[in-house]
Amino acid sequence: MNKNIYHKIDFGYACISSIIKNCSTARTVPLGKFQELEDKDSKIYRIEKIARSNLKNTKRLLWHNIAEGFKLYRFSSQLIPLANHPAGQICNYEKELAGEFEKIGNIIKKHNLKVSSHPGQYTVINTKSEKKFINSVRDLIYHNKVLTAMNLDENAVMVTHVGGVYGDKKKSMERFIKNFNKLPQNVRNRLVVENDDTSYSISDVLTICKTINRPMVLDVHHHNCYNQGENLEDYLAEIFDTWNILNRPPKVHFSSPRSKEKPLSHADYIKVDDFIEFIKLASNYQFDIMIEAKKQDAAVLKLWDDLNYNPKKTNP
Repeated sequence: MNKNIYHKIDFGYACISSIIKNCSTARTVPLGKFQELEDKDSKIYRIEKIARSNLKNTKRLLWHNIAEGFKLYRFSSQLIPLANHPAGQICNYEKELAGEFEKIGNIIKKHNLKVSSHPGQYTVINTKSEKKFINSVRDLIYHNKVLTAMNLDENAVMVTHVGGVYGDKKKSMERFIKNFNKLPQNVRNRLVVENDDTSYSISDVLTICKTINRPMVLDVHHHNCYNQGENLEDYLAEIFDTWNILNRPPKVHFSSPRSKEKPLSHADYIKVDDFIEFIKLASNYQFDIMIEAKKQDAAVLKLWDDLNYNPKKTNP
């Protein structure tokens, strides 16, 4: 395969570096310990202290990413401790940490990085529980606030899954669409939807994304784990076309299974033959790839080495 094809692709990883040590971006405050603090000022101080550490380490990782040539990065969902919990609402982190947010946003914009966030597994838009939906909305608003505080436009997306099946997939898909339309407009403007590995295939998610007019994230590993007989090649054009509403290439997630016994789990690194097979399949398209491997940034570097590819070299 012509190695120049990889210059069409920007690569990245999620949240944690396995190379840069002592650089957690997800330190938090255990809720029990937090509630033991005696006064409001002590609680606010605790949140802000840890948040500043998370944001400082985020900047360290961004500089690391720039140096290595990683263009995609997913923020930790815990940058601000307890920000999506009622107990943490006492802290006006957007105001108090405005300078830190602005610096991060400036780095991203200056170096044309493409960033995203991924609200946690308990954020389920199609939940049947009103309480869980309220909690989910709170989390989505938090993620949007963080990206907005960095002065990032709607190309900084928030990735979500459809959610549960609840015994009736059709009704659950309809409930996702209904609940999606209840979300604040600024949240809807950032959401993109990903196919999952157990319940919602690429055809399911594509149907939803076309209905709500939002981009679809293709997760290749998830498709291999769960599909309904869809031929991936037949869907690529439609999936990638959903990104036309944004000013960035489509985003693809790629990982390799840990083992035959644990096919849903991610391996430490990427199986290069499987990666090449997908690239051949999608060679006519422009897209970006987030590597979801246990070794994170080290897995991207190993993949590049296996491909004999150097992103810092320009096309001849």
